[in-house]
Amino acid sequence: MPTPQKFNLAGRRDALTRLGQARLDLLIIGGGITGCGIARDAALRGWTVGLVEKEDFGFGTSSRSSKIIHGGVRYLEYGHFLLVKESAMERAVLRTIAPHLVHHLPFIFPVFGGESLLKVRAGLAVFDSLAGSKGSEKHENLSPEEVREQLPGLREPLKGGVRYPEYITDDARLTLENAQSAAEHGALVVNHARVQHLRMTDGRVTGCSVVDLIEDRTVEVSARLIVNATGVWTGGVLAEAGLDAEFSLIPSKGIHILLSAERLPIEGATFLRATNGKRGLAMRRLGYVYVGTTDDEYSGSLDRPRATRSDVDEVLDMVSDCFPEQHLGYDDVLATWAGVRPLIREAGKSTRDTSREDAVWVSPPGLITVAGGKLTTYRQMARRVLELADPDLGPAPGPPDRTATVPLPGAVVGPAGLEAYHAERSRALIEAGVERAVVERLCWLYGNQLDDLLAFGAEDPSWLEPLHPEVPGLRGEVRLAVEREMALTLVDFMDRRAALLLFSPNFGLAGADAAADIMAEALGWDADQRTRELAEYREFAAEHALPPA
Repeated sequence: MPTPQKFNLAGRRDALTRLGQARLDLLIIGGGITGCGIARDAALRGWTVGLVEKEDFGFGTSSRSSKIIHGGVRYLEYGHFLLVKESAMERAVLRTIAPHLVHHLPFIFPVFGGESLLKVRAGLAVFDSLAGSKGSEKHENLSPEEVREQLPGLREPLKGGVRYPEYITDDARLTLENAQSAAEHGALVVNHARVQHLRMTDGRVTGCSVVDLIEDRTVEVSARLIVNATGVWTGGVLAEAGLDAEFSLIPSKGIHILLSAERLPIEGATFLRATNGKRGLAMRRLGYVYVGTTDDEYSGSLDRPRATRSDVDEVLDMVSDCFPEQHLGYDDVLATWAGVRPLIREAGKSTRDTSREDAVWVSPPGLITVAGGKLTTYRQMARRVLELADPDLGPAPGPPDRTATVPLPGAVVGPAGLEAYHAERSRALIEAGVERAVVERLCWLYGNQLDDLLAFGAEDPSWLEPLHPEVPGLRGEVRLAVEREMALTLVDFMDRRAALLLFSPNFGLAGADAAADIMAEALGWDADQRTRELAEYREFAAEHALPPA
């Protein structure tokens, strides 16, 4: 295997050159969780792999989900037992390969007057069986008093509830680490590069042009197979090549609103069911609680979906109905985000009732398209794609699927475990002057990358200084993102590397100037580009604020 690609600007430049020099086994279009998962799986099997993403890893749906690794309890009522079983089993795998990114999040299913507590308990018993839950992983029944201890202010009349374990993640970093892992095992991975002009030879797709949107050049890429893993952009990629989708796709927009945990002081997460029948979720992440989601057919911009005031009203009304004592209003909405799900259309079903199962097909020869699916089951989607690729690629040169056993790059491995690792690194960071609240965020977001941050601080203590006193991010995080995580724009860093766009006060705007300074020096930006990057980030942040009426 050639020397693995460095995950920075220089490594990206080299990878793009190499993409144009050799015929690949597999070229994946799309750097969301699906595409990155396919690239990782294929690289681990020994194939020569390329991945190209027109924006950034996780730019679309994969950074705008509900950010949970879950078994899909709600799909039981639709009879999607295989999907539930697959999702539930995948939780255990992701906890094994990415323990630093998959955090325990107890879910509570409250039951109100007029509802059947027995039915809910029976449903969770079925879920436990499908998931193979044992011991503390099984659901437990809660009295009304026990429910209110975790969900203070919940509406009446409350009959009781059920609690069971699920998991929360940072979806953008999970996507990023799959891309990094693919590169570590030989894939050529490039962000901010657009595929155009699928090339046909004797009725078969054999390659494409790739346009570098950072350094303004074009390379011609050849591959035995191309995978269209572009999510909601699937139809557009096919249409540009004059091809039709085998399945009808239906984009569905879901939005979330972000609140302070002081204003909605729940522990863990809960299903929401308002008195008018509206349903959703509320999830705790450190000092925040986010609530979602809408589920409506969408026909707007796929690149920049945004919450509208009516979307916010729908979610705010639902959570206010469920927690009437909190008196939540517009002033409590700290941020919003919107994502568009790529669903496979099912006749007569609404987007909420449509299955989250995926579809994979070959048409024309040389082009595999994958659509649908969900964050939790991305590994299994990758497996199904590669199974369909078998007739063209033949046996893999390396071992079979290893994605369940090879840890992601940031995983902490060893006998001491993640908890001991975080405790030790927390002490070191606090001794270096980092505030406890910042350390808590760093431990939530990063795994063994904390060693990189501490090493930067050992070189120069200023790397462990905050970007700004009002922002819980460090200067060293910017360096880490540029040198080892292929962050090429200010939005790449603030949003998808450090999660400061959504999970810091006022979108982290107070620290944007300092971050831009560090990126400008590292990436060679001139004054005009630095100004453009700041302007683009401020515009991006404004689009995540409370929408105008």
